[in-house]
Amino acid sequence: MSSPVRAFRRMLAVLCVALTLALPARAGDPLDGAGAKSIYRVFVRSGDDMRRLLAAGWDVIEARGPDYLLIVADAAQVGALRRQGFSVLPEHTDAARLTPFTFYGGYHTVFEHYQHLDAVAAAYPHLARVIDYGDSWRKTIHPTGPHDLKAICITRLRPGDCVLNPNTDKPRFLMMAAIHARELSTSEMAWRWIDYLVAGYGSDPDVTWLLDHQEMWVIPVANPDGRFIVETSNMWQRKNANTTHCPSGAFGVDLNRNASFAWGGSGSSGNSCDETYRGPAPASEPEEYHLEALMQQLFRDQRGPLITDTAPLTTSGVMLTLHSYSNLVLFPWGWVQCAYGSPCPSDKRAPNDAGLRALGFRMSYFNGYTAGQAPEALYWADGTTDDWAYGALGIPAYTFEIGPASGACGAFHPDYACQDSLFWPQNRGAFVYAAKAARQPYALAHGPSALSLTLGVSGTLLTVAATIDDATLGLAGFDRPAAQAISAAEVYVDVPPWAGGVPIPMTAQDGSFDAPSERVMVTLDMGSLNLGRQLVFVRGRDAAGNWGPVTAMWLNQLTLPLVFR
Repeated sequence: MSSPVRAFRRMLAVLCVALTLALPARAGDPLDGAGAKSIYRVFVRSGDDMRRLLAAGWDVIEARGPDYLLIVADAAQVGALRRQGFSVLPEHTDAARLTPFTFYGGYHTVFEHYQHLDAVAAAYPHLARVIDYGDSWRKTIHPTGPHDLKAICITRLRPGDCVLNPNTDKPRFLMMAAIHARELSTSEMAWRWIDYLVAGYGSDPDVTWLLDHQEMWVIPVANPDGRFIVETSNMWQRKNANTTHCPSGAFGVDLNRNASFAWGGSGSSGNSCDETYRGPAPASEPEEYHLEALMQQLFRDQRGPLITDTAPLTTSGVMLTLHSYSNLVLFPWGWVQCAYGSPCPSDKRAPNDAGLRALGFRMSYFNGYTAGQAPEALYWADGTTDDWAYGALGIPAYTFEIGPASGACGAFHPDYACQDSLFWPQNRGAFVYAAKAARQPYALAHGPSALSLTLGVSGTLLTVAATIDDATLGLAGFDRPAAQAISAAEVYVDVPPWAGGVPIPMTAQDGSFDAPSERVMVTLDMGSLNLGRQLVFVRGRDAAGNWGPVTAMWLNQLTLPLVFR
């Protein structure tokens, strides 16, 4: 982007800020709700210590150590914690180097994120459509001010696509970011995912089939009021901007404790000034209410009403909510209480635990994160969006905690360069896998991955080869699924299996299917194939009968002999 264009966009953003600040003020509606705060280690000796911290509403952040939780606090709050018997030490962070009002070296503002959505839809009218799905809290108070709640739908558009109706023939993958305002990297990952999809259509084979056959939905800023506060005055703002309940500066409701499933437990606070304040009622906040309404219009309810009801293997759809930081892949249940650092017992697991855990470990294979239920890998929390998506609708739902616990790429406001140098390359493959699995995630996640596809030509013969690997499971986490031996592999030309494509069996290169990873191949006569550019799809099956998701590559019969001879 040229510097004049960026300068113009920044000028528009400043104008947007000025207009917002000019709105009629409300008593107790300060923009800056924080004093001099920093991050501290609070050492916990037992589950009771954790319960005291979580239920009391301290600003417990989404990272931890083996015997301590991390909180954001000022000097007075640290004193209060010590008086309650906690051992508290400073956590050395690089937050002090940040310069407010420059938006931390390159991060995009809410205005720019929304401008980006409109620009993508204008540049790719055959692929993208922007959806206004509601109003933020501040817009309900000041109807002419910020902020709308916006999402973008990306697919090869046909009549009836990207409509707010769960009865669609295209499986849906929803990514949402920044429900906690200060977690800056999350929206940047959503920005890059959007660009990756629209730029890759027609060139990247997997992106092409995903957009031909599925819908990708993205919410880059789920808490725009809170993010606006982070941009302009208070870098530590976590909650939304609701000033109705708390008379002090710590206003707002924690939107990730406000969901209407498993609301109101000891993993959130009922004190309106606490950082984990859950709100006065389930989905009381417009941001959460409209988010739940949107998801109900995107995904069918595929799970029964009982807490023990299991969603079927045919369930369609995946939801991913991005947070920071801690390098974690978390999945339901998050509201149950079990011991940190070890697997939750069976009665504390979701009914679809096997499928949730399998998909979690498949995604963590790509980013190297630790996979587990929230209480296994972090701490318990109630009223969260991922528990709601699974509990209310039955779809697999995950929280990614993006970023390490320390260093220049750690914490809530890492160096902007970390977005492209680390976070995007780490997570791109995990995002793609989640999107691929969205057709039938509980079934496909149990099956092997198709990797390293190649084409070779000898005369009129075309050889398709690939590696089918069932060990594509992350190494860190809780109750890692066991890899199975490969039992079969197939290739499809032009038409994928769910669309009625004809399977062509592939053989193991070493002569037998007997290992978790097999190199497979098949030789085709090019005279039997249609001329022109086509997609080739490969998938594999394990010994338990589970087929994994397809991986695609291009076949261009008009140029192949010239390229490979």
